[in-house]
Amino acid sequence: MTVGTSCILLLIGSYLFGSVSSAILITRLWTGKDIRTLGNRNAGAANVGRSVGIFPAALVTIVDFSKGAFPIMLARYLNLGDIWALAGASVSTLGHSYPLYFRFRGGKGLAVSLGALLVLTPLETFLTLPVLGLVYLVITGSAVTGALVSLALLICLNLWRGHSLVVVLAPVVLLFVMGLCGLPEAIPAWRKRDDKGRLIVSWLHPKDSKSKNNIAIVTDSVASLPLELCQRENVHVVPLTLVLPDRTYRDGVDINTREFYGWLREKDISPKTSAPSPGEYIDLYRQLAKTNNIALVLTPTKELTQVWDSARLAGEQAPKSIDVHVIDTRVAGPAQGFVVLSAARAKSAGLDPEMILKAIQITQANVGLIGVLDSLKFLVEGGRVQAAHRWMRSALHVYPLITLTRGQIRLAGLSRSKKKAVKRMRYWLEEHLPPGKVALAYFHTDALDEVQALSKRLEEILKPTESFITELTPVLGAHTGPGIVGVAWWMFPKQSFER
Repeated sequence: MTVGTSCILLLIGSYLFGSVSSAILITRLWTGKDIRTLGNRNAGAANVGRSVGIFPAALVTIVDFSKGAFPIMLARYLNLGDIWALAGASVSTLGHSYPLYFRFRGGKGLAVSLGALLVLTPLETFLTLPVLGLVYLVITGSAVTGALVSLALLICLNLWRGHSLVVVLAPVVLLFVMGLCGLPEAIPAWRKRDDKGRLIVSWLHPKDSKSKNNIAIVTDSVASLPLELCQRENVHVVPLTLVLPDRTYRDGVDINTREFYGWLREKDISPKTSAPSPGEYIDLYRQLAKTNNIALVLTPTKELTQVWDSARLAGEQAPKSIDVHVIDTRVAGPAQGFVVLSAARAKSAGLDPEMILKAIQITQANVGLIGVLDSLKFLVEGGRVQAAHRWMRSALHVYPLITLTRGQIRLAGLSRSKKKAVKRMRYWLEEHLPPGKVALAYFHTDALDEVQALSKRLEEILKPTESFITELTPVLGAHTGPGIVGVAWWMFPKQSFER
């Protein structure tokens, strides 16, 4: 085999190996989710550590290091020289950032570059790793600043140790490649921002930037987000109140969901619900003000509940040290939950309050929900669907298909069997949602088997980037009744998928 052929095969092999995104694969094996929908959405070890766990992040780091080390070792084995070894490492970094197998959406390439440098100059690189960790993890929180400082130190060490010019400049080359890979993401952010100085600070010293804008994301139990998801995304949840004949309960806190839906099926009760009082929100704002100066409070649509009013009134009496923004999401349930997640993830990505609010507005235009009820009884008794009275008078049992848009619950259709209603809903979703560019929340009230069957079908057809199953909390169940099966969606704008 000629030298030229070996060099070409080295570059091709380096790119293909670099395209194996360990962050995506390990996260899918660990959680069934796409790391590009979690945390700051970067397919790298740091985001895996924050969003999934330390052990999977360690596995990702090992694989990513090997992607940088492999081209160097192979080039040396083939006696191709340091130039081709560096070229192979650069191409592997490019493959990591733009992986062929994952729609060219990968990580930033820092771990890959470090793996290459550890093989190229092991002692010198090892000595600079503590500096990278100190600057990145402790001082600034910026991989950019950490890379700049540690690689500059590495260049000095390589010069002092008398390495060849190619080896001395290897950190510069790899840093240049990482910079090129980051341009498609950085340029749009630069163009959109008027305060470019603050943007630069957020890149180079995000900890300092965040200290000036510590933001708390707040929602309520109507969002029906799984507890572990709220904890991972650092979302504060205010429970609504469920009023039953025997006592009142805090939604999702001190009432057993299984037992509650059993009551609805077996007993003739008409539960009442109430929004959190302004006092409950004031207490929360006072607590948040100790560590935050901004609170974004995302509520269900104010046409259906008084939550927005309570949060707004409390905001007027909040401590002066915290700026409270109360936002009507115009939806409820898991669709509201998706708006909350968009805000939490925009915050995790280091965006400023203005950009987070823009992200919320974009998400509001791209979420919704549809569901099949066992009965309209609970909606009518709660006054949510006035137009349904004539159907309630009919002796014919029908299964309504409902939607929530612009703050209004509407009847989208009726079927004589639940199976037909669910099938009709599935066809609607398959027709209106873009495969591969949507997140789905499958929700139910005491109908887990049905919603699991629905999710299995839609996962195959729509291939969502993120999905989860959640049960509506008792406060929502009090208005929908047991047996509801539905889907909330979050369609992503085109730019979210093309970097």
